[in-house]
Amino acid sequence: MDPVALGLTEWIELGKLLTSLWVVVLFVVLFAFNMIIGHNFLPSFVASGHLPAVWQKVRLFFYVSGFACFAIAVFFFVRVVDLASVLGTFWSDYWI
Repeated sequence: MDPVALGLTEWIELGKLLTSLWVVVLFVVLFAFNMIIGHNFLPSFVASGHLPAVWQKVRLFFYVSGFACFAIAVFFFVRVVDLASVLGTFWSDYWI
């Protein structure tokens, strides 16, 4: 490990890395929320009579938005993996 202070470009890359990592977490949570609503809550509420049967059609919206959130999360995760190369500039053994 080199004890040299980090430059502006390293800090910018680290900021992009952390921002992308938090965006991954956000979209994974949104994916889980949409899937729980569409796959668990709506069928249960319709079967118990708390919601009319028309609400079964809304499940498609939750599935589509859930998979869209998952695709966005995968995109940002790939970006995180790509941006993680900045760690090698100042910390050569970052898998420890």
